Amino acid sequence: MMEPEHTNQNYPNPNSEIDLKELLGFLWEGKKLIIVITVVFSLCSIFYALSLKDYYRSEAILSISGDSEQSVSLSRFSGLASIAGVNLPSTSAENKGALVQETIKSRAFLKHLITFEGILPSLMAAKTFDVKAQALIFDDNKYSVKTNTWVRKAKHPYQSIPSVLEARKEYLGNMVISQDQTTGFITISIEHISPVFAKNFLDLIIREVNALLRQKDLRESSDALEFLTTEISQTSLIEIKSSINQLIQTQLQTQMMARINDDYILRTIEPPFIPETKSKPSRSIIVVLGAMLGGILGIFWILIRHYLLGTEKHDAG
Repeated sequence: MMEPEHTNQNYPNPNSEIDLKELLGFLWEGKKLIIVITVVFSLCSIFYALSLKDYYRSEAILSISGDSEQSVSLSRFSGLASIAGVNLPSTSAENKGALVQETIKSRAFLKHLITFEGILPSLMAAKTFDVKAQALIFDDNKYSVKTNTWVRKAKHPYQSIPSVLEARKEYLGNMVISQDQTTGFITISIEHISPVFAKNFLDLIIREVNALLRQKDLRESSDALEFLTTEISQTSLIEIKSSINQLIQTQLQTQMMARINDDYILRTIEPPFIPETKSKPSRSIIVVLGAMLGGILGIFWILIRHYLLGTEKHDAG
């Protein structure tokens, strides 16, 4: 009887060692090709990195203003206020933070921002930044500084003057806004090829969102006061009068805070600044990654040429 063959897995497979030596030999023979491909990719990545624009990030840290104690004390009047159509102060800083974030990202708010001089061209037609003059240089094929007119040739559905929807892509693409769930602080940053514009634009955003929400609350509180004043004169129930008086007091306080505070919703903890160093791109990383990609592709090409093309030639022979 023939004894079954037993394979001892503790001993190394000699074929694997031969294959590894053979593999290293193939790579060593093709080292010149690998070096050439790596150099080509490195040069391409250098030219690509140099072609990218420098972007600068300005950042601000903000807090949500509001009296939480007053909001809690007024929560018992929420039923009456909802019937009367009166808005009480929010009971949560997160709600106000969400309102601020969505307002800043909204199309209506951007439409308001681009009414200010230079905002739309700086977003959509900026070409380079003159460091010495600290001024933006615009693309003459898009916007004429001499005549302050748009000259770009746009295809349907776009027009010569960028629309709000088109500008919003650039607007949101250069903005990062978030709220810390623990502290409630809002961090907002703007990136642009001009560090001066990034700072000034962020200042404008903070100022105008405060102004917009202040005007909204003033308008709503004025309408509420007019309604409550009429209602209190038409009721004889003491409890309802007391509740309406409390609501009137709330709306008067809202009016007072809106009129005396410029930082009505957002209070600045860390104001926007003019950045001194670029935030992106990281050219050294781009070059290193390009060289690594070239080396990997070179190795793959050597292996493919040997194991696939080489096998085909061997079979054909």
